[in-house]
Amino acid sequence: MMQLIDHACSVDFQGRPQPVIEDAPLLEWARANGVSPSAAQLEALRSGVIPLRYLKNFQAIDLARQIRLCSGKVFICGCGGLGGVLINLLARIGVGYLRFADGDVFAPSNLNRQWFCDVQHLSMPKAQVAAEGVQAINPLIEAEPFIGLVSEENVDELLEGMDLALDALDNLQGRFVLAQAARRRGIPFIHAAVAGWWGQLSTFLPESSLDLQNIYGNKRSRDAAEDAMGVLGPTAAVIGSMEAMEAIRILSGGKPAYADQLLYYDGETGRLEILPL
Repeated sequence: MMQLIDHACSVDFQGRPQPVIEDAPLLEWARANGVSPSAAQLEALRSGVIPLRYLKNFQAIDLARQIRLCSGKVFICGCGGLGGVLINLLARIGVGYLRFADGDVFAPSNLNRQWFCDVQHLSMPKAQVAAEGVQAINPLIEAEPFIGLVSEENVDELLEGMDLALDALDNLQGRFVLAQAARRRGIPFIHAAVAGWWGQLSTFLPESSLDLQNIYGNKRSRDAAEDAMGVLGPTAAVIGSMEAMEAIRILSGGKPAYADQLLYYDGETGRLEILPL
């Protein structure tokens, strides 16, 4: 097996030489050695060769945390306003395996906020378009789309083997189904929601005594007033980005910032509050 270092080049990084490798030679090495691109990027990192696309992640994170991210497996429920942000950012930082589900297709009303929606992809399944987008963004990771709604019947299978469950839904019933399944599976669940100028975010670890009921009580459907607020693109981008940051913290071995707390964001005033649950 040809060593990966033979495909690498050296760049000056933080005043020292650093072996790096671009996508094309890394993918060529993976094909020649019969391994997946995801496995190849892990082999590179463990050999001290940084895929060039991740160089700007350092020194914000170290090699060990990048390896953890590239080994991570995440389920994202929803590929629209929040989900498009999550999938895009987690693919770019190098999370190794992204599984995501959505039963909807792109419509013109999605163009204001959903990152994978453009005029060429109207009427196409959101999950399918997101999978194609992931491969265009980062061919070193694996993307598994599920075109369909998450339900009591399929949620456990969709969470099989995952390290983290991310809520990018727009309905309460689905959120409770996902949160309860994540608790059964013993994996962290990050909740996020947006409406108009406003958004919120909370993290529930498997061992926590708190859950979505502490936010919503017995409520299981959105109010008509909330639906009437619409969703601004920057609101979804801000909350989706903060949810991605929380996911990155957890996946890379850090502490969650919002466990058993509710982050509330008011984009109209620019205020952000963190409230205990």
